[in-house]
Amino acid sequence: MTTKRTAALFLAVLCGVFGVATAALAGPPRFLPKSQAFWDDSKNWTTEYGPAYRDTAEKTENMVPCTGEFALCFHSGPEPLPCELTKDGRSANCKCTKQTGTNFVLISAILNHDVYLDTIQTCLPDGSRCFDQPDLAPVCTAIKQGKLLPGADLISTYDRDAQSSIKDIIENGLSDVTVCPKGPYAGCMTAPCTTSKAGDVTCTCPVFSGAFQLVQADAVCHIGNGLVWSASFTPRILNALPSPP
Repeated sequence: MTTKRTAALFLAVLCGVFGVATAALAGPPRFLPKSQAFWDDSKNWTTEYGPAYRDTAEKTENMVPCTGEFALCFHSGPEPLPCELTKDGRSANCKCTKQTGTNFVLISAILNHDVYLDTIQTCLPDGSRCFDQPDLAPVCTAIKQGKLLPGADLISTYDRDAQSSIKDIIENGLSDVTVCPKGPYAGCMTAPCTTSKAGDVTCTCPVFSGAFQLVQADAVCHIGNGLVWSASFTPRILNALPSPP
Protein backbone atom coordinates (compact mmCIF):
# COMPACT_ATOMS: atom_id res chain seq x y z
CA MET A 1 0.00 0.00 0.00
CA THR A 2 1.41 3.40 -0.94
CA THR A 3 2.13 6.12 1.59
CA LYS A 4 -0.58 8.33 0.06
CA ARG A 5 -3.20 5.59 0.29
CA THR A 6 -2.22 4.90 3.89
CA ALA A 7 -2.58 8.58 4.74
CA ALA A 8 -5.99 8.71 3.05
CA LEU A 9 -7.24 5.74 5.05
CA PHE A 10 -5.91 7.27 8.25
CA LEU A 11 -7.83 10.50 7.62
CA ALA A 12 -10.99 8.54 6.86
CA VAL A 13 -10.73 6.93 10.30
CA LEU A 14 -10.34 10.37 11.87
CA CYS A 15 -13.59 11.53 10.25
CA GLY A 16 -15.48 8.94 12.21
CA VAL A 17 -13.79 9.64 15.53
CA PHE A 18 -13.05 13.32 15.95
CA GLY A 19 -14.00 14.98 12.67
CA VAL A 20 -11.59 16.60 10.24
CA ALA A 21 -11.37 19.83 8.35
CA THR A 22 -13.52 20.41 5.30
CA ALA A 23 -11.58 19.53 2.12
CA ALA A 24 -8.42 19.28 4.22
CA LEU A 25 -6.23 18.02 1.39
CA ALA A 26 -7.45 20.37 -1.34
CA GLY A 27 -4.29 22.51 -1.28
CA PRO A 28 -2.87 25.30 0.85
CA PRO A 29 -5.40 27.89 2.02
CA ARG A 30 -4.77 31.58 1.59
CA PHE A 31 -4.33 32.43 5.24
CA LEU A 32 -1.97 29.95 6.87
CA PRO A 33 1.84 29.73 6.70
CA LYS A 34 1.40 25.97 6.33
CA SER A 35 -1.23 24.10 4.31
CA GLN A 36 -4.18 22.47 6.01
CA ALA A 37 -2.69 19.16 4.89
CA PHE A 38 0.35 20.01 7.02
CA TRP A 39 -1.77 20.63 10.10
CA ASP A 40 -3.95 17.57 9.48
CA ASP A 41 -0.92 15.29 9.43
CA SER A 42 -1.02 13.72 12.89
CA LYS A 43 2.71 14.29 13.40
CA ASN A 44 1.98 18.04 13.36
CA TRP A 45 -1.04 17.98 15.66
CA THR A 46 -0.76 20.23 18.69
CA THR A 47 -2.97 17.95 20.82
CA GLU A 48 -4.12 14.35 20.54
CA TYR A 49 -7.52 15.68 19.47
CA GLY A 50 -6.47 17.19 16.16
CA PRO A 51 -4.80 20.11 14.40
CA ALA A 52 -4.09 23.57 15.74
CA TYR A 53 -7.20 25.05 14.15
CA ARG A 54 -9.50 22.79 16.15
CA ASP A 55 -8.90 25.29 18.99
CA THR A 56 -8.60 22.66 21.70
CA ALA A 57 -8.36 23.82 25.32
CA GLU A 58 -7.45 21.11 27.82
CA LYS A 59 -6.18 23.16 30.78
CA THR A 60 -6.60 26.74 31.96
CA GLU A 61 -2.82 27.15 31.69
CA ASN A 62 -3.11 26.60 27.93
CA MET A 63 -4.27 30.23 27.58
CA VAL A 64 -1.19 32.47 27.86
CA PRO A 65 -1.58 36.24 28.45
CA CYS A 66 -0.48 38.97 26.05
CA THR A 67 -1.14 42.71 25.93
CA GLY A 68 -1.97 45.09 23.11
CA GLU A 69 -4.49 45.27 20.28
CA PHE A 70 -6.39 42.16 19.24
CA ALA A 71 -9.54 41.02 17.47
CA LEU A 72 -12.28 39.33 19.48
CA CYS A 73 -14.28 36.72 17.54
CA PHE A 74 -15.52 34.78 20.55
CA HIS A 75 -19.11 35.99 20.04
CA SER A 76 -19.15 35.75 16.24
CA GLY A 77 -21.43 33.44 14.29
CA PRO A 78 -24.93 34.83 13.66
CA GLU A 79 -25.78 38.47 13.05
CA PRO A 80 -24.70 41.08 14.07
CA LEU A 81 -21.24 39.46 13.95
CA PRO A 82 -21.70 36.82 11.23
CA CYS A 83 -19.20 34.13 10.27
CA GLU A 84 -19.84 33.49 6.60
CA LEU A 85 -18.54 30.27 5.07
CA THR A 86 -16.46 30.60 1.93
CA LYS A 87 -17.69 28.75 -1.16
CA ASP A 88 -15.32 25.86 -0.61
CA GLY A 89 -16.27 25.59 3.08
CA ARG A 90 -12.66 25.56 4.21
CA SER A 91 -12.74 28.91 5.98
CA ALA A 92 -15.16 31.53 7.26
CA ASN A 93 -15.01 35.29 7.13
CA CYS A 94 -16.04 36.41 10.59
CA LYS A 95 -17.01 39.91 11.69
CA CYS A 96 -15.23 40.58 14.96
CA THR A 97 -14.51 43.52 17.24
CA LYS A 98 -11.26 45.37 17.85
CA GLN A 99 -10.08 45.38 21.45
CA THR A 100 -7.05 46.62 23.39
CA GLY A 101 -5.65 45.27 26.64
CA THR A 102 -4.87 41.92 28.20
CA ASN A 103 -5.76 39.05 25.90
CA PHE A 104 -5.11 35.33 25.86
CA VAL A 105 -3.63 33.03 23.22
CA LEU A 106 -4.62 29.38 23.29
CA ILE A 107 -1.17 27.82 22.99
CA SER A 108 -2.34 24.73 21.10
CA ALA A 109 -4.05 26.89 18.45
CA ILE A 110 -1.10 28.99 17.25
CA LEU A 111 -1.33 29.02 13.45
CA ASN A 112 2.36 29.64 12.84
CA HIS A 113 4.22 26.40 13.48
CA ASP A 114 7.63 27.97 14.09
CA VAL A 115 6.15 30.42 16.60
CA TYR A 116 4.25 27.54 18.19
CA LEU A 117 7.48 25.59 18.69
CA ASP A 118 9.25 28.65 20.14
CA THR A 119 6.33 29.24 22.48
CA ILE A 120 6.12 25.72 23.88
CA GLN A 121 9.89 25.73 24.37
CA THR A 122 9.57 28.82 26.57
CA CYS A 123 6.20 28.12 28.16
CA LEU A 124 6.09 24.28 28.08
CA PRO A 125 3.47 22.56 25.91
CA ASP A 126 0.71 23.26 28.45
CA GLY A 127 1.66 26.95 28.82
CA SER A 128 2.24 26.66 32.57
CA ARG A 129 5.48 28.70 32.62
CA CYS A 130 3.74 31.68 30.99
CA PHE A 131 0.28 31.36 32.51
CA ASP A 132 0.59 34.38 34.83
CA GLN A 133 3.37 36.22 32.98
CA PRO A 134 1.97 38.71 30.41
CA ASP A 135 3.98 38.91 27.19
CA LEU A 136 6.48 36.25 28.27
CA ALA A 137 5.26 33.86 25.57
CA PRO A 138 7.07 34.30 22.22
CA VAL A 139 3.70 34.30 20.46
CA CYS A 140 2.96 37.65 22.12
CA THR A 141 6.12 39.17 20.64
CA ALA A 142 5.32 37.75 17.21
CA ILE A 143 1.85 39.32 17.34
CA LYS A 144 3.16 42.71 18.46
CA GLN A 145 5.79 42.73 15.70
CA GLY A 146 3.34 41.64 13.02
CA LYS A 147 5.29 38.43 12.43
CA LEU A 148 2.77 35.80 13.48
CA LEU A 149 0.81 35.96 10.21
CA PRO A 150 2.43 38.65 8.05
CA GLY A 151 -0.07 40.95 6.36
CA ALA A 152 -2.67 40.74 9.12
CA ASP A 153 -3.81 43.99 10.73
CA LEU A 154 -4.90 42.17 13.89
CA ILE A 155 -4.80 38.66 15.32
CA SER A 156 -7.84 37.00 16.86
CA THR A 157 -7.44 35.99 20.53
CA TYR A 158 -9.57 35.82 23.71
CA ASP A 159 -10.43 38.67 26.05
CA ARG A 160 -10.71 38.15 29.82
CA ASP A 161 -14.39 37.19 29.63
CA ALA A 162 -13.77 34.58 26.94
CA GLN A 163 -10.82 33.18 28.87
CA SER A 164 -12.97 33.02 31.99
CA SER A 165 -15.75 31.18 30.13
CA ILE A 166 -13.38 28.52 28.80
CA LYS A 167 -11.72 28.25 32.21
CA ASP A 168 -15.11 27.60 33.80
CA ILE A 169 -15.88 24.77 31.37
CA ILE A 170 -12.49 23.14 31.97
CA GLU A 171 -12.59 23.40 35.74
CA ASN A 172 -16.28 23.29 36.67
CA GLY A 173 -18.16 21.40 34.00
CA LEU A 174 -20.83 22.01 31.41
CA SER A 175 -23.59 23.94 33.17
CA ASP A 176 -24.99 26.71 30.96
CA VAL A 177 -23.09 25.29 27.98
CA THR A 178 -24.46 23.91 24.71
CA VAL A 179 -22.62 20.82 23.48
CA CYS A 180 -22.76 20.40 19.70
CA PRO A 181 -22.06 16.75 18.70
CA LYS A 182 -20.58 17.45 15.27
CA GLY A 183 -20.56 20.13 12.64
CA PRO A 184 -18.45 22.84 11.04
CA TYR A 185 -17.24 25.72 13.14
CA ALA A 186 -14.73 28.52 12.73
CA GLY A 187 -11.54 28.06 14.75
CA CYS A 188 -10.64 31.73 15.05
CA MET A 189 -7.83 31.58 17.62
CA THR A 190 -4.78 33.37 16.14
CA ALA A 191 -6.59 33.81 12.82
CA PRO A 192 -5.51 36.80 10.69
CA CYS A 193 -7.78 39.82 10.53
CA THR A 194 -8.11 42.95 8.39
CA THR A 195 -9.59 46.31 9.29
CA SER A 196 -11.57 48.34 6.78
CA LYS A 197 -11.38 52.12 6.45
CA ALA A 198 -14.67 52.25 8.36
CA GLY A 199 -13.05 50.30 11.21
CA ASP A 200 -14.85 47.00 10.59
CA VAL A 201 -12.79 43.93 11.51
CA THR A 202 -12.98 40.73 9.46
CA CYS A 203 -11.03 37.62 10.45
CA THR A 204 -10.42 34.69 8.11
CA CYS A 205 -10.82 31.62 10.29
CA PRO A 206 -10.09 27.99 9.35
CA VAL A 207 -13.11 25.71 9.56
CA PHE A 208 -13.05 22.41 11.44
CA SER A 209 -15.82 19.81 11.49
CA GLY A 210 -16.23 18.04 14.81
CA ALA A 211 -17.73 18.34 18.28
CA PHE A 212 -17.66 21.83 19.83
CA GLN A 213 -19.24 23.82 22.63
CA LEU A 214 -21.02 27.16 22.85
CA VAL A 215 -20.84 29.12 26.08
CA GLN A 216 -24.55 29.70 26.41
CA ALA A 217 -27.34 27.31 27.29
CA ASP A 218 -29.89 26.18 24.68
CA ALA A 219 -28.01 27.69 21.74
CA VAL A 220 -28.73 26.48 18.22
CA CYS A 221 -25.71 24.50 17.03
CA HIS A 222 -26.32 24.93 13.31
CA ILE A 223 -27.22 28.48 12.31
CA GLY A 224 -27.83 27.84 8.62
CA ASN A 225 -27.85 30.41 5.81
CA GLY A 226 -24.17 29.82 5.14
CA LEU A 227 -23.16 30.87 8.66
CA VAL A 228 -21.18 29.00 11.31
CA TRP A 229 -20.26 29.72 14.90
CA SER A 230 -16.83 30.80 16.00
CA ALA A 231 -16.22 28.11 18.60
CA SER A 232 -13.69 25.87 20.31
CA PHE A 233 -13.37 22.40 21.78
CA THR A 234 -12.68 21.12 25.27
CA PRO A 235 -12.23 17.34 25.70
CA ARG A 236 -14.59 17.43 28.67
CA ILE A 237 -17.56 17.71 26.32
CA LEU A 238 -16.85 14.22 24.92
CA ASN A 239 -18.41 12.79 28.08
CA ALA A 240 -21.65 14.61 27.24
CA LEU A 241 -21.95 13.27 23.70
CA PRO A 242 -24.41 10.42 22.97
CA SER A 243 -22.85 6.99 22.54
CA PRO A 244 -22.68 5.77 18.94
CA PRO A 245 -25.30 3.17 18.01
